[in-house]
Amino acid sequence: MKKLLLLSIMGLGVLGLQAQDSTQLKGADKPTGVREQKLRRPARTSAHAGMNRMDSVLQLTEAQKIKLKELDEEYRQKRLAVYTPEQKARLEQFQQSRKQRMKQGRHAKSPLVSNLTEEQKLRMQTLRKQQREEASLIKANTALSEAEKKTKLKALQEANRENMRKILTPEQQEQLNKRLKTHMDGPAR
Repeated sequence: MKKLLLLSIMGLGVLGLQAQDSTQLKGADKPTGVREQKLRRPARTSAHAGMNRMDSVLQLTEAQKIKLKELDEEYRQKRLAVYTPEQKARLEQFQQSRKQRMKQGRHAKSPLVSNLTEEQKLRMQTLRKQQREEASLIKANTALSEAEKKTKLKALQEANRENMRKILTPEQQEQLNKRLKTHMDGPAR
């Protein structure tokens, strides 16, 4: 129970730091889109960079850091003990393929459909802009309850997805369906 509480506190600390980072951007420094926001984030040098930052914020002692690493390793071992041999093999395969993709630089989000024409790109950008504007109007509407807003936003998203599919050629739609299927299947990319 103590371990779970400790891990929960650590997770909340990381989330708090991420929220703090996003609120520290001022006026002209605010990124205009997700891509710009990702570019402005500091590069992490290791998988544990977030943990190291949290350690410095919490001002943990060396003994606490060692104990946390021991708890993390103990939790990892217990989690692995639950997996079947087949699941362990699939996990290992997934981790290896992820390492290879990271080395090749394919970890960044790639477009689901390639070979879009300039006209298609322009039409999709227009649709996305319209969706963002409509979504912000729905979110700002105080006459709607949260459930109604959620329903309207979901309907807007579905309509936008359908409109974007109409822009694609049959070959591009097939490519999209194939990419989405492999994306949903997970490690077999």
